[in-house]
Amino acid sequence: MKKILGFTLGILIGSVLFLILLVSAILGIKTNQDTATGSYTGAFTADLPVYSEIKGNGQISDEVARFAVGTAVKYHLLPSVVLSQYAYESSWGKSASATEDNNNFGITWYSGAPFPKGTERGSGGSEGGNYIHFPNQEAGFSYYGYMIATQSNFNASVGNKNPGEVLLILGKGGYASAGITADSPYYTNCISIIKSNKWESFYDKFAIKHWSDINFGNGATTGGGGKVGNLEVLQPVLGTTVDNGQCYMLSSYYASKIDPQHISGGLHSGMAAADIGLDYPWSSWGWKVFNNPQYTQIKAGDIINFNRSASVGGWTTDPIYGHTGVVAEVKGNNQLLVYDQAVSFPVTLHSYQYYNGMIESVVEPPK
Repeated sequence: MKKILGFTLGILIGSVLFLILLVSAILGIKTNQDTATGSYTGAFTADLPVYSEIKGNGQISDEVARFAVGTAVKYHLLPSVVLSQYAYESSWGKSASATEDNNNFGITWYSGAPFPKGTERGSGGSEGGNYIHFPNQEAGFSYYGYMIATQSNFNASVGNKNPGEVLLILGKGGYASAGITADSPYYTNCISIIKSNKWESFYDKFAIKHWSDINFGNGATTGGGGKVGNLEVLQPVLGTTVDNGQCYMLSSYYASKIDPQHISGGLHSGMAAADIGLDYPWSSWGWKVFNNPQYTQIKAGDIINFNRSASVGGWTTDPIYGHTGVVAEVKGNNQLLVYDQAVSFPVTLHSYQYYNGMIESVVEPPK
């Protein structure tokens, strides 16, 4: 069963949900909706929180179980529903789109997607279009959760603790091409899979308990320094090369996109990435510079400038120029997720472990 994720029923679903909530409020009916509801407003990032204590169950491997739970915690969803759709849409991870594109949820490629086209939809392209090709399983799971949490026709799933209700919300939103009703094979099969594998007990209780681990607005683990700037401008270039591929050019691109009034031509006068915090009149533009910043001073959306010869998780920054990028998430426990590029790789999201002296400066965009 394939589907196209879209927004076409957003207004109708919103109206129906409003009436349901209004009637519930009047009659004093308690719904299954948690307080952590609404649309996820952060930028998409491919990483997921990892809970090593989570183990596989039945045909679900440890890795898949952890991806499902990580997705559910990050976007305040239910792992049982994530896993049921994984099982149904990808034949337990064995479909062509799953094995060739790391696309376990039949997500269709569209112009502007953060990842390239994958295999054709349907036998010999009979369904038209292509699936999105994800670089790995983690990215595929995370993007599924991101789309559910951000699209207005699906995001009533956020914070809902009832698997059956969530499946119907997805069905009304158009998840499956044939629709999902309480009598449809899609619904009955997914519910049967959830119940027979006891995923509510195995995984849902755990995820719901850990929803509070994540600052839902930006996907960052609690304890981060907040969010500034506009990370959405980097989504179109994820997986591509900006300008000549040097790390400096990505920070230049970002700065010019979020502050075109002052930086319409990009950052050009500086020669070393490590010195970006010193090379421009940031304060006169309304930006802030923190030299040798503490971890608590770093925010998602900052331009981050690594010191020369800094060890950054398996490699060392250039001894002459250093390195630069844009902070995607401040994840807690001294972890940072950074958009960066180099001549050896396109715009990518990398995880780095912060330590004192690693960062020359961060440059914070104006409010």
